[in-house]
Amino acid sequence: MTKIARYIDDPPSFFFWEIDEIIVFSLFLGLGLILNILTYLIIVGILFTMILQKTKKSKSEGFFLHVLYWYFGVPLRGFPPSWARVFFE
Repeated sequence: MTKIARYIDDPPSFFFWEIDEIIVFSLFLGLGLILNILTYLIIVGILFTMILQKTKKSKSEGFFLHVLYWYFGVPLRGFPPSWARVFFE
């Protein structure tokens, strides 16, 4: 019998953060390096990453994709534009 790992569908992670959380933290880390206020922006990056973790745990899996589609107009393949609210046949 073949043993299948339970974590095979989990998103990529680095230590205890997932890849989208690392992107948020590294954004603040990079800004801190550029603006020469590294200590403050590392703290802000950790706080924003913790807020992102809490939001991801309390919402469903496709929540951020939903926000990108409805509020920022990011097009999704197979869906009508988000600004179109009424359809006629």
